[in-house]
Amino acid sequence: MQPYLKYLVLSGGIFVFSCSAQETLSEQVQVLDLKNGDRITAVIISQTESSIEARTRFGTITIPLGEIEKQTAIESVSEPEPTSAEESPAEEAPAEEEATPSEVPPVEGEIVQEEQLSFAKKFFANLGGEVQLGLDAGFGASDYMNYYGRLDVTHGQDRWKNIWHGMLTYGKNKGEVSADKLDSSYRLEYDVTADKFFVYFEPTGGYDTVREIDYYYTAGAGLGYHILKKEKISLDFSTGGSYQSYHYENEPTRDDMYIDFEERFSWAIAKDLNFNQKLTFSPQVDDWSVYRATLEAGLSWGFYKNMTFNLTLIDKYDSRPSEGIDKNDMQLVSSIGLKF
Repeated sequence: MQPYLKYLVLSGGIFVFSCSAQETLSEQVQVLDLKNGDRITAVIISQTESSIEARTRFGTITIPLGEIEKQTAIESVSEPEPTSAEESPAEEAPAEEEATPSEVPPVEGEIVQEEQLSFAKKFFANLGGEVQLGLDAGFGASDYMNYYGRLDVTHGQDRWKNIWHGMLTYGKNKGEVSADKLDSSYRLEYDVTADKFFVYFEPTGGYDTVREIDYYYTAGAGLGYHILKKEKISLDFSTGGSYQSYHYENEPTRDDMYIDFEERFSWAIAKDLNFNQKLTFSPQVDDWSVYRATLEAGLSWGFYKNMTFNLTLIDKYDSRPSEGIDKNDMQLVSSIGLKF
C-alpha cells in the first residue's frame, strides 16, 4: 500500500470517528451509581483506563472506574419545583372536577422515568479516548521528516473493558524511507472479581517495512491481577500465551507459540499530568533464548481543555530479527493530542 494512501485512510477514519464521538459525548448527562451507595449526576469530560473525569454542579471531579457500579446515560435530569399548600390553595380547583392524568401532581419519592436510549447512545456514553498527531523534522546537513499518528480508545461497561490501539509512523532521511510501520491491537478484559482478577483476549497486527516485516499478526489470552487499583494509581500484572506469525520479505515465515508476561502502570501525578508505562516480555515456548520485549513509557500534560502534550518512549527488542536488521528499535516521539 502506498504511503499517501495509508495516511489518507487513517486520517479520514480518525477524523470522522473522533468528531462523531466528541459530538455525542459533549452534552451527554449520566447518572453514576457508586459502590458506596452514592448517586452522582454529571457530564463525562474524559476517560482513561483507570478513571473518568466528570463535571457536576459542584465542579469537576475524578472517579476511579472501580468505584462505579453502574453508568446510566440520560438526556436531562430535572427536579420538580417545590409547591406548598399556601401557593396552591385547594379552593382554586373545582372539587367535583376529576383531574386528568397530566394534572396529577407527582408523588413524593417517585422515580423519574428515564428516556430509552438507542444502542449507539449507550455505546458512546461509556466511550473515551485520544487522538495524537506528531511531526519531527530537520533541515540542514541531513534533511529528515517523521510523521506520527496514534489512536487510543477505551470502552467500559459493568465488568467489561475494550481497548483499541493503533499507531502509524512514517519518515524519510535524506530522501530515503527511514520509518514505515503500523502497529494495532485490540484487548478485551473481563473482571472475574470486582477488584482483583481479570481475564483478557488480545489480537494484534501490523507491518514494518524498514525491518523487512511484510506483516504480522498475533492472538493471545491469559489471566491478570490488579495489584493496585486506587484513584490516582494503578498497577496490573498478567500472564498468558499467544500464537505469533511474522511474514518477512527475504526470510521464511515464522509461526511460533510464546509465553506472555505483561505489566501496566498508570499514575495521575497532578491534576493535568499523567504517567503511563507498559512492559511486555514474550519468550518462545520451547526456547527462551528467543524472545520479544517492548517497553513503552509516556508523560501526558493537559494544557488546554481536552488538548494534551505527550512525550512517549517506545523501545522494541527482538532477539532474532531479519538478517542484517538491528535487534533493538527505539522511538522517542512528541505529539499533540485531543481527548474525546
